[in-house]
Amino acid sequence: MNDQDFDVVILGAGFAGITAARELARYGRRVLVLEARDRIGGRAWTTELNGTKVELGCTWIHWFQPYVWAEFQRAGLELHEDPWFPPITIWADGKPQGLDFDRFREILMQAWHAFAGAAESGPVMERPWDLASLDGARELDAKSVQDVIDSLDLEPLEKAAFSAEIATQMNALPEDVSYLSQLRWWSASGWDVGLMIDCLARYKIETGVTSLITHMAQRAGLAIRLNAPVERVDQAGDRVTVTMRDGSTVTAAKVVCALPMNCLKDVEFLPPLANAKLALSQEGHAAKGMKVLFQTEGEAEGHAIVAPPGAPLNLINPIRIDGARRTYVGFGTDGAAFDPCDLAEVNRVLASLQPDLQATACTGHDWSSDEFARGTWHMPRPTQNMRTAEAFAQPEGHVHFAGDYLAKGWVGFMDGAIESGFATAESVETALRG
Repeated sequence: MNDQDFDVVILGAGFAGITAARELARYGRRVLVLEARDRIGGRAWTTELNGTKVELGCTWIHWFQPYVWAEFQRAGLELHEDPWFPPITIWADGKPQGLDFDRFREILMQAWHAFAGAAESGPVMERPWDLASLDGARELDAKSVQDVIDSLDLEPLEKAAFSAEIATQMNALPEDVSYLSQLRWWSASGWDVGLMIDCLARYKIETGVTSLITHMAQRAGLAIRLNAPVERVDQAGDRVTVTMRDGSTVTAAKVVCALPMNCLKDVEFLPPLANAKLALSQEGHAAKGMKVLFQTEGEAEGHAIVAPPGAPLNLINPIRIDGARRTYVGFGTDGAAFDPCDLAEVNRVLASLQPDLQATACTGHDWSSDEFARGTWHMPRPTQNMRTAEAFAQPEGHVHFAGDYLAKGWVGFMDGAIESGFATAESVETALRG
């Protein structure tokens, strides 16, 4: 082999790709990682806002997420805990009103238990990693989140609070997301609202998620080529040729495609991808929402805003307090609603929700228009959970697949991406030995 020929070529240097590359390198395989961007991490991207570390993409971790927690502990990094909610303003029936945090949590607890359902024998979905064991999985997957919300007997305030919270989790409109997608998150969180909030949005890495994936890659001594977007993957005989946009090529016995599902359609595969895989990529998952990060100066106690779908942001909450400065995060279902990097636009949106809230600095990233992401975290549409599990159950010749969308546990999370990277590395190593 030479500098253009490898045992395995990995497409994508996110958590799935880096994990797969590391594990295969440990087996003694000669591995090359190709990354389209000028950095590793994919949707894991730590930057700074006025000297404060902020996450443009994936953010929170928890010990209920075993794969990412193990990597975090192994790396010896420090944990940061976000502050609790300040006074809440909720929009219901088109008008703002104050809401006590304990009442907000009580609403969420009652609504989630009604939404998720349970029999005397236990929760509807007991094993989030085992779709095959779930009775009626295909029917549950075919329902939308909105279908189920509409079936609940919720008062306007309760519906506003629950719709806002679940839209924030999905980063998409409730009618566009599979009910089964949220059942999986509920089950993985231990069927408890408090635990779910802790798992989704309480603890993060003090030095940022980029520091974790950088540690993983550097400790493994991985060979990574940046600025190397892939154009074509051509299988011929017992070798695979990968061609990049600049015309350069590398060859390998196996390829691991660790690109987001929404991006598979942008790469030419020869022979073509199976119709079931290609159709899922062409449809795309549902999460194409907004994430904005901004700072304020001199607030007396801060603000939290809750607003149902239709508002430009569904949840605004401070995530760090440094003296008189507060750093906030906001989520909405429409990634094109405004420019998160335009301070005037951000303040226009904030004024429409809470006139006393004014940003002094802001940042964000348009993940939906990013050709190497085409969306935020993976959020399956109705029918996509089951179809994805079936379509990607097997590799395509010498091409294997990895990503957060293929996790059996925490789909859409760093944890799910790492889990998938481990599993795919094992299948590739088994194929190479065979």
